[in-house]
Amino acid sequence: MAKKVIVIVISVFLLLVGAGLAAGGGALMAFFGSDNSIGSGPQHLSTQTAALVTTLDNINGSNGFGTTFNNPTLRITVTNPDREVFIGVGPKTDVERYLAGVAIENVRDFDLDPFRLSTEQRAGDTQPAAPAGQSFWTARGSGREATLDWTISDGSYELVVMNADASRSVAVDGQFALTVPHLFAIGTGVLIAGIVVFVIGVVLLVVGIQLRARPGPTAAGPAAGTPAQQ
Repeated sequence: MAKKVIVIVISVFLLLVGAGLAAGGGALMAFFGSDNSIGSGPQHLSTQTAALVTTLDNINGSNGFGTTFNNPTLRITVTNPDREVFIGVGPKTDVERYLAGVAIENVRDFDLDPFRLSTEQRAGDTQPAAPAGQSFWTARGSGREATLDWTISDGSYELVVMNADASRSVAVDGQFALTVPHLFAIGTGVLIAGIVVFVIGVVLLVVGIQLRARPGPTAAGPAAGTPAQQ
Protein backbone atom coordinates (compact mmCIF):
# COMPACT_ATOMS: atom_id res chain seq x y z
CA MET A 1 0.00 0.00 0.00
CA ALA A 2 2.86 2.38 0.87
CA LYS A 3 4.46 1.84 -2.54
CA LYS A 4 1.22 2.68 -4.30
CA VAL A 5 0.82 5.92 -2.34
CA ILE A 6 4.42 6.98 -3.07
CA VAL A 7 4.02 6.36 -6.81
CA ILE A 8 0.76 8.36 -6.91
CA VAL A 9 2.27 11.26 -4.96
CA ILE A 10 5.29 11.40 -7.31
CA SER A 11 3.02 11.26 -10.36
CA VAL A 12 0.86 14.14 -9.08
CA PHE A 13 4.01 16.20 -8.44
CA LEU A 14 5.23 15.55 -11.99
CA LEU A 15 1.81 16.46 -13.38
CA LEU A 16 1.90 19.81 -11.60
CA VAL A 17 5.50 20.54 -12.65
CA GLY A 18 4.82 19.52 -16.25
CA ALA A 19 1.68 21.65 -16.44
CA GLY A 20 3.56 24.65 -15.02
CA LEU A 21 6.45 24.28 -17.45
CA ALA A 22 4.12 23.85 -20.42
CA ALA A 23 2.09 26.91 -19.41
CA GLY A 24 5.23 29.01 -18.90
CA GLY A 25 6.74 27.99 -22.23
CA GLY A 26 3.48 28.63 -24.05
CA ALA A 27 3.18 32.04 -22.40
CA LEU A 28 6.70 33.02 -23.53
CA MET A 29 5.91 31.96 -27.09
CA ALA A 30 2.62 33.84 -27.15
CA PHE A 31 3.98 36.94 -25.39
CA PHE A 32 7.11 37.50 -27.49
CA GLY A 33 6.10 35.74 -30.72
CA SER A 34 8.36 34.15 -33.31
CA ASP A 35 10.28 37.42 -33.77
CA ASN A 36 11.36 37.32 -30.09
CA SER A 37 10.07 40.82 -29.41
CA ILE A 38 7.38 42.66 -27.52
CA GLY A 39 6.28 46.16 -28.52
CA SER A 40 4.06 48.97 -27.38
CA GLY A 41 2.61 50.01 -30.73
CA PRO A 42 2.31 53.74 -31.56
CA GLN A 43 1.94 55.92 -28.46
CA HIS A 44 1.77 59.69 -27.98
CA LEU A 45 4.12 61.12 -25.37
CA SER A 46 4.24 64.72 -24.22
CA THR A 47 5.46 66.90 -21.37
CA GLN A 48 5.56 70.62 -20.72
CA THR A 49 9.05 70.21 -19.23
CA ALA A 50 12.37 69.92 -21.08
CA ALA A 51 12.68 66.13 -20.98
CA LEU A 52 10.99 62.81 -20.36
CA VAL A 53 13.38 60.66 -18.32
CA THR A 54 13.23 57.05 -17.16
CA THR A 55 15.73 54.66 -15.66
CA LEU A 56 16.23 51.27 -17.30
CA ASP A 57 15.06 49.52 -14.13
CA ASN A 58 11.67 51.22 -14.53
CA ILE A 59 11.05 49.45 -17.84
CA ASN A 60 9.31 46.40 -16.41
CA GLY A 61 10.82 43.11 -17.51
CA SER A 62 14.17 44.48 -18.65
CA ASN A 63 16.14 44.62 -15.40
CA GLY A 64 18.96 42.03 -15.39
CA PHE A 65 18.58 41.11 -19.07
CA GLY A 66 22.21 41.98 -19.80
CA THR A 67 23.40 39.00 -17.78
CA THR A 68 20.39 36.69 -18.03
CA PHE A 69 19.96 36.72 -21.82
CA ASN A 70 22.25 37.22 -24.78
CA ASN A 71 22.23 40.81 -26.02
CA PRO A 72 18.58 41.91 -25.64
CA THR A 73 17.88 45.05 -27.64
CA LEU A 74 15.68 48.03 -26.91
CA ARG A 75 14.48 49.89 -30.01
CA ILE A 76 12.71 53.22 -29.71
CA THR A 77 11.47 55.44 -32.52
CA VAL A 78 10.09 58.92 -31.80
CA THR A 79 8.71 61.30 -34.40
CA ASN A 80 7.59 64.90 -34.57
CA PRO A 81 6.87 66.26 -38.06
CA ASP A 82 7.16 69.87 -36.87
CA ARG A 83 10.52 69.88 -35.10
CA GLU A 84 13.63 67.81 -34.51
CA VAL A 85 13.68 65.65 -31.40
CA PHE A 86 16.39 63.75 -29.56
CA ILE A 87 16.44 60.40 -27.80
CA GLY A 88 19.38 59.02 -25.87
CA VAL A 89 20.54 56.46 -23.32
CA GLY A 90 23.38 57.33 -20.98
CA PRO A 91 24.88 56.44 -17.60
CA LYS A 92 22.56 57.61 -14.84
CA THR A 93 25.17 59.77 -13.09
CA ASP A 94 26.03 61.61 -16.33
CA VAL A 95 22.39 62.14 -17.28
CA GLU A 96 21.50 63.47 -13.84
CA ARG A 97 24.49 65.82 -13.91
CA TYR A 98 23.44 67.10 -17.34
CA LEU A 99 19.83 67.65 -16.24
CA ALA A 100 20.61 69.10 -12.79
CA GLY A 101 18.24 72.00 -12.08
CA VAL A 102 16.26 71.35 -15.28
CA ALA A 103 12.48 70.92 -15.26
CA ILE A 104 11.88 67.30 -16.26
CA GLU A 105 9.18 64.63 -16.07
CA ASN A 106 10.37 61.40 -14.50
CA VAL A 107 8.74 58.18 -15.65
CA ARG A 108 8.12 56.16 -12.51
CA ASP A 109 6.60 53.10 -14.14
CA PHE A 110 6.72 52.00 -17.77
CA ASP A 111 5.14 48.82 -19.18
CA LEU A 112 5.48 47.88 -22.83
CA ASP A 113 2.51 45.53 -23.22
CA PRO A 114 -0.02 46.77 -22.38
CA PHE A 115 1.53 50.22 -22.63
CA ARG A 116 1.29 52.17 -19.41
CA LEU A 117 3.16 55.28 -18.28
CA SER A 118 3.23 56.76 -14.79
CA THR A 119 5.14 60.05 -14.40
CA GLU A 120 6.09 62.67 -11.86
CA GLN A 121 7.26 66.21 -12.67
CA ARG A 122 10.31 67.86 -11.15
CA ALA A 123 10.53 71.63 -11.15
CA GLY A 124 13.58 73.51 -12.40
CA ASP A 125 14.64 76.70 -14.17
CA THR A 126 18.00 75.75 -15.73
CA GLN A 127 18.28 75.73 -19.52
CA PRO A 128 20.36 72.68 -20.58
CA ALA A 129 22.74 72.63 -23.53
CA ALA A 130 21.66 70.81 -26.68
CA PRO A 131 21.67 67.06 -25.93
CA ALA A 132 23.38 66.05 -29.17
CA GLY A 133 26.47 67.98 -28.08
CA GLN A 134 27.00 65.74 -25.03
CA SER A 135 29.59 62.97 -25.25
CA PHE A 136 28.32 60.58 -22.58
CA TRP A 137 25.45 59.01 -24.51
CA THR A 138 25.74 55.24 -24.93
CA ALA A 139 23.20 55.29 -27.76
CA ARG A 140 21.28 58.15 -29.33
CA GLY A 141 19.20 59.34 -32.25
CA SER A 142 17.90 62.69 -33.47
CA GLY A 143 15.82 64.25 -36.22
CA ARG A 144 12.14 64.58 -37.04
CA GLU A 145 12.15 60.77 -36.90
CA ALA A 146 14.73 59.61 -34.38
CA THR A 147 15.51 55.93 -33.85
CA LEU A 148 17.60 54.41 -31.10
CA ASP A 149 18.83 50.81 -30.95
CA TRP A 150 20.50 49.92 -27.69
CA THR A 151 21.89 46.55 -26.63
CA ILE A 152 20.87 46.48 -22.98
CA SER A 153 23.70 46.32 -20.48
CA ASP A 154 23.35 45.77 -16.76
CA GLY A 155 24.04 48.90 -14.76
CA SER A 156 22.46 52.26 -14.02
CA TYR A 157 21.29 53.93 -17.23
CA GLU A 158 18.65 56.50 -18.06
CA LEU A 159 16.60 57.03 -21.19
CA VAL A 160 15.89 60.62 -22.22
CA VAL A 161 13.48 62.12 -24.79
CA MET A 162 13.94 65.83 -25.53
CA ASN A 163 13.63 68.43 -28.22
CA ALA A 164 16.86 68.64 -30.19
CA ASP A 165 17.34 72.26 -29.06
CA ALA A 166 16.63 71.33 -25.41
CA SER A 167 13.58 73.62 -25.29
CA ARG A 168 10.55 72.87 -23.16
CA SER A 169 7.29 71.30 -24.30
CA VAL A 170 8.23 67.93 -25.79
CA ALA A 171 5.64 66.09 -27.89
CA VAL A 172 6.38 62.94 -29.89
CA ASP A 173 4.74 59.85 -31.26
CA GLY A 174 6.79 56.90 -30.10
CA GLN A 175 7.07 53.15 -30.54
CA PHE A 176 8.95 50.89 -28.15
CA ALA A 177 10.11 47.31 -28.75
CA LEU A 178 12.14 44.92 -26.64
CA THR A 179 13.82 42.02 -28.48
CA VAL A 180 15.32 39.05 -26.63
CA PRO A 181 17.26 36.70 -28.94
CA HIS A 182 16.19 33.03 -28.98
CA LEU A 183 13.36 33.58 -26.48
CA PHE A 184 10.81 31.89 -28.74
CA ALA A 185 13.09 28.85 -29.04
CA ILE A 186 13.55 28.85 -25.25
CA GLY A 187 9.78 28.96 -24.81
CA THR A 188 9.40 26.06 -27.25
CA GLY A 189 11.95 24.01 -25.33
CA VAL A 190 10.26 24.71 -22.01
CA LEU A 191 6.88 23.79 -23.51
CA ILE A 192 8.20 20.48 -24.85
CA ALA A 193 9.91 19.68 -21.55
CA GLY A 194 6.69 20.41 -19.72
CA ILE A 195 4.72 18.09 -22.00
CA VAL A 196 7.28 15.28 -21.51
CA VAL A 197 7.19 15.65 -17.72
CA PHE A 198 3.38 15.75 -17.79
CA VAL A 199 3.20 12.54 -19.86
CA ILE A 200 5.60 10.81 -17.46
CA GLY A 201 3.34 11.91 -14.61
CA VAL A 202 0.29 10.46 -16.37
CA VAL A 203 2.05 7.11 -16.93
CA LEU A 204 3.15 6.93 -13.29
CA LEU A 205 -0.35 7.81 -12.13
CA VAL A 206 -1.85 4.97 -14.18
CA VAL A 207 0.79 2.55 -12.87
CA GLY A 208 0.19 3.71 -9.31
CA ILE A 209 -3.56 3.27 -9.55
CA GLN A 210 -3.15 -0.26 -10.94
CA LEU A 211 -0.75 -1.36 -8.21
CA ARG A 212 -2.40 -3.88 -5.91
CA ALA A 213 -1.71 -4.07 -2.24
CA ARG A 214 0.40 -7.12 -1.36
CA PRO A 215 -1.75 -9.58 0.66
CA GLY A 216 -0.69 -9.76 4.30
CA PRO A 217 -0.24 -12.94 6.37
CA THR A 218 -3.39 -14.75 7.47
CA ALA A 219 -3.94 -16.86 10.58
CA ALA A 220 -3.45 -20.61 9.88
CA GLY A 221 -6.33 -22.93 10.77
CA PRO A 222 -5.93 -26.43 12.14
CA ALA A 223 -4.46 -28.96 9.71
CA ALA A 224 -6.81 -31.42 8.08
CA GLY A 225 -7.14 -34.66 10.06
CA THR A 226 -5.72 -33.14 13.22
CA PRO A 227 -8.17 -33.12 16.11
CA ALA A 228 -8.65 -29.75 17.68
CA GLN A 229 -7.35 -29.41 21.17
CA GLN A 230 -9.94 -29.08 23.89
